[in-house]
Amino acid sequence: MKNEKQKYTELKNLIEIVKKLRSEEGCPWDRKQTEETLKPYVIEEAYEVVDAISSNNKAEIMEELGDLLLQVVFLSDIYEERKEFSIEDVINAINQKLIRRHPHVFDKDFALKEGECLEEVILRNWEKIKGEEKKEKLKNMPDLPKNPSVYVSESMPSLHRAYMVQEKAKRMGFDFKSEGGALDKVYEEISELKKELNDKTDKDKIIEEYGDILFSVVNLGRLLDIHPCGALNKSSDKFIERFGYMEKNASVPVSKLDAESLDILWEEAKKVL
Repeated sequence: MKNEKQKYTELKNLIEIVKKLRSEEGCPWDRKQTEETLKPYVIEEAYEVVDAISSNNKAEIMEELGDLLLQVVFLSDIYEERKEFSIEDVINAINQKLIRRHPHVFDKDFALKEGECLEEVILRNWEKIKGEEKKEKLKNMPDLPKNPSVYVSESMPSLHRAYMVQEKAKRMGFDFKSEGGALDKVYEEISELKKELNDKTDKDKIIEEYGDILFSVVNLGRLLDIHPCGALNKSSDKFIERFGYMEKNASVPVSKLDAESLDILWEEAKKVL
């Protein structure tokens, strides 16, 4: 481990490297990047961090975290060039937010009242402080969209976005009382889709009802403490393995098999995998 004086040297080096790359003596590709061109890389690197964590490969995790950190430094440098804010401002903003949102840790005067549960107080304070921050932000930047409390960025992957919307609604007291109620909702949405499919008159309505099924299934999983992305990835991996078994054991290319032969192979794959 490095001592306190050495600890942040490498971060400073990264900041200087990015500035060099963006300078006239730097790299033409890096110089022409903007906040818009970097958006896909931010998303891509975040996903690769998640994949690395899942692999449990420490070297891979370290590398991917570095790639994600690069995006933060790179974007901050772009805004600093326009004299809007710097990486120091970014770090200071998150420092202040963490301190502000954790009074139970940083406020020396914080104390629980008799009978209060710490976790409930933490959650209540978190929502209260976020609400105050939002009011302050709207006061200082009146042109910001006035999104509802449960709004979650549209750039987020759809299944995870649905999960987070529902989690926000839960914090506002709007949630199913049990898994049974959520399961009933799944069946209700399926019946509504069946009705639209029978009518076959309104494609938009069919899309809407299909989306409602997905949303209700995510809700059921959330109440079962199952994240939809992880569960769906497991099912996709299982399907890929079983289809691979079919390709390996088919006497001809799978695309040339009839429906009956495909079903037989699929049932074999299910028994094996």
